[in-house]
Amino acid sequence: MDSIKAYKIDSFLYTDVRVEPTDKSFKDAIRCAQEDKFDGFVAVGGGSTIDTAKASNLYSTYKASFLTYVNAPLGEGKGVPGPLKPLIAIPTTTGTGSETTGVSIFDYLEIKAKTGIAHRFLRPNVGLVDPDSTKTLPSMVIACSGLDVLCHGLESYTALPYQKREAPEEPDARPSYQGSNPISDVWSARALQMVGENIVDAVNEDENMEAKANMLLAATYAGVGFGNAGCHLPHGM
Repeated sequence: MDSIKAYKIDSFLYTDVRVEPTDKSFKDAIRCAQEDKFDGFVAVGGGSTIDTAKASNLYSTYKASFLTYVNAPLGEGKGVPGPLKPLIAIPTTTGTGSETTGVSIFDYLEIKAKTGIAHRFLRPNVGLVDPDSTKTLPSMVIACSGLDVLCHGLESYTALPYQKREAPEEPDARPSYQGSNPISDVWSARALQMVGENIVDAVNEDENMEAKANMLLAATYAGVGFGNAGCHLPHGM
């Protein structure tokens, strides 16, 4: 915030992000974003922070009832009308890969279900993947978020292949998740390899910045993989 102020950029710091966002926490953030005319968003944090920024960006740019863009059948599943405001995502956990995806996930409290909003326009314009952001990351967070990377890589690599899925009639109706494919497989496989090589050292050796950096990069790689291929049963559970 000090560097932003130094360049005389007007800004507002929103800190009421919920770990594992809900429809209520999303609505609170959206309401805040709609109350002012923001030119863009910067999300600094884990997947919860970045996903909250995506939703805030969407609903402040194209105002609509909350369920309008939420995935069917829980929501209306309508497409995003057009490009959003600039969003810079700076991940500080070695897990979600949300800086690479066009998906924003939340818990729908009324029916106790996890769902989300998915569209390519939600994808951040820039992802700043800086290993220094993991210096103070607790070992348990590295372990838990690292297992998330493992799941992302494994599920996207073993997802139903794209050629076995029914193609939509119109290109604009293509879902964010296309199924495993030769391109996503490259990213997912590399992410799995990096997790295997680095997660133990990243958890057990607090000063091992190389291992932490590789886990952060693995999260980004897995994000590219599952952001195109999708996940399956484990994430649904």
